[in-house]
Amino acid sequence: MQTRLDKYCSSLCESRTKAQDLIKKGNVKVNGVVIKKASTLLEPEDRVEIVQDDPYVSRAAYKLLGAVENYAINLKEKTVLDVGASTGGFTDVCLQHGAKKVYALDVGHLQLAKRLDQDSRVIKMEGRNARYMEADWFDTKIDFLCMDVSFIQAKTILDRVFEVLTIDSMVILIKPQFECGPSFLNKQGILKDKKLAKKIVNQYVQYLLVHYPKVDWMPSPIQGRHGNQEFVLYARK
Repeated sequence: MQTRLDKYCSSLCESRTKAQDLIKKGNVKVNGVVIKKASTLLEPEDRVEIVQDDPYVSRAAYKLLGAVENYAINLKEKTVLDVGASTGGFTDVCLQHGAKKVYALDVGHLQLAKRLDQDSRVIKMEGRNARYMEADWFDTKIDFLCMDVSFIQAKTILDRVFEVLTIDSMVILIKPQFECGPSFLNKQGILKDKKLAKKIVNQYVQYLLVHYPKVDWMPSPIQGRHGNQEFVLYARK
C-alpha cells in the first residue's frame, strides 16, 4: 500500500507540518535520493531517511527565536501564554529557553506536536478563541505573551488581552498581509507595498506604547510561508 512521504515522515518527527518543512528543505532522502515533493508516494519497500533534524518543532519557531536572541529576552522560570500556538514553534522556543509553564492556546484542535503534547510544562488550550479570553482561563499570572495568528488583525486579540490580563512583556508577530485587506495583495496573496507594511508596523508600535514604555521591532528572520515579509514586535515594561 502506497503512503504519502509527508505522512510517513510525520511518524518520524514532530508533526506533518514539520515533516513538510524538512522535505521542502531537502532534508529527506528516499532510497538515497533527496526528495522535495511532500506528496511523493512511497512503496512499502522504500527506505526513508531524515538527513538533518531540526531542534524546533516548526519553522515558525525561528520567528520568535530571532527576537529572543536579538533582544536577549529572559524566559527562565517565566509563565508564558502562546496565542495561536498551532504546532507549537513558539512554545518550543520558550521551553528551550527555560520557561516553567506555557499555556498553548489555539482555536484549532490536535495541532500541537507530539513532543509538546506530552510535556507536563505545556497546558493545552485547544478550541479556544482568544478574542473571548477570560482571566480565569489561567490559574497563574502570565509573565510573557507571544502571539502568531493568521487571517485576523492582531489588534482584535490584543484589545481583549489588555482588557483581562496584565503582562510584563510580549512578542507579537505582525503579518501586514492580514492587516491591510485583500485589495492590497497581488494574485499570490503577497503584499508588495513596503511603505504600507512599514505604516502598519508603526501603527502597532504606537498602539503598544499605550501599554508599555518600551517597544522595538525587527523584520522576521524568515518570511511567511507564501513569501510575505512579517515583523516581530517586542514590548515590555
